[in-house]
Amino acid sequence: MNKTFIALAFSIAMAGQAYALDQIETLDGSVLTGTIRSISASTIILVTSYAGVLELQRDQVKGFNTEQPVFVRLKSGTTLAGQVSHDGKGQLVIKGIDATMTTNTAAVVEGWSTTDSDPQLVRVETERDALKRKWSYKAAVDIAGKSGNSEEFSSRVLFDATLASVDDALKFYASIDKSSKEGDDISDETVFGSEYKSYFSETMGWYVRGEVERDDFEDLELRTILGGGLNYRVFKQEEHVLELRSGLGYRYESFNDGSTESSPTLDFGLEHYWKFISWAEMTNKLTYQPSIDDFKDYLLTHDSGIDIPLGLSDYWNIRFGLRNDYKNLPVEGREELDTSYYSRIQLKW
Repeated sequence: MNKTFIALAFSIAMAGQAYALDQIETLDGSVLTGTIRSISASTIILVTSYAGVLELQRDQVKGFNTEQPVFVRLKSGTTLAGQVSHDGKGQLVIKGIDATMTTNTAAVVEGWSTTDSDPQLVRVETERDALKRKWSYKAAVDIAGKSGNSEEFSSRVLFDATLASVDDALKFYASIDKSSKEGDDISDETVFGSEYKSYFSETMGWYVRGEVERDDFEDLELRTILGGGLNYRVFKQEEHVLELRSGLGYRYESFNDGSTESSPTLDFGLEHYWKFISWAEMTNKLTYQPSIDDFKDYLLTHDSGIDIPLGLSDYWNIRFGLRNDYKNLPVEGREELDTSYYSRIQLKW
């Protein structure tokens, strides 16, 4: 009988040990039980069986207890692994294998399980990865309507490849636009380009770019655009970026009738990215290149669109956009403005 009682008591004790829970006491006297997943300078993440994952604000926490040893890092940088207990007055005792330390709750800046990686090392590794240049690619097909020099429905194939890090980016891009109406070709445009930008401080950097275009329906045999100058980051956040650029450039144009035009230019641009909700993002791009010889002779291009994912895919999305190409002094018989509205299926990887 005694052996049975001892065995039962031992089983209950072991079960209690197996399902032991951490405790967090808040300033209002509430005690929450669960498993502390992580501690940061501003929050404590507690996993519970009754309310899922709770994110508690540190300034509302009086103290906490852990059933198993955890790593604790203090503001001073001292790090110790041990079981944590608190006295209900904001004082913590960390009992390690070789040492015991007393501190206060406010001094703890980070905590994590002994089976997890040090968050500080994870952050360093993440920063290293961000500094590494990585290739990304995008291929797209447009279904577009156009007004201006022609009234049409057209198809456009686009591709770009970007090698980027947090401080620089090298991009190559190309597009081919070929359309027909009632058996007649009504659009035939090819564009190739590349650009490189690099930042030498948090806000300032430099860029160079070049683009080659051919468009039979503008009587354009070849247009070459070059530019270079300074970049300025107005702001850069993970989900919202605005960049401006200004510099000098050169534009050369040859036409199907044999005539040519060339001029040094100014080179201005704007790039804007905004992830305004979790599942959609907007991009805007504007370039303005006036001739230095004649400021009335300029090229202005604008492209704005919203990208929306297709289903749950991380690779496929659809873009709804508007593009304007404005040449203030077009060749005779051509309109100044071409406006394109499009729906674009995009594959990113």
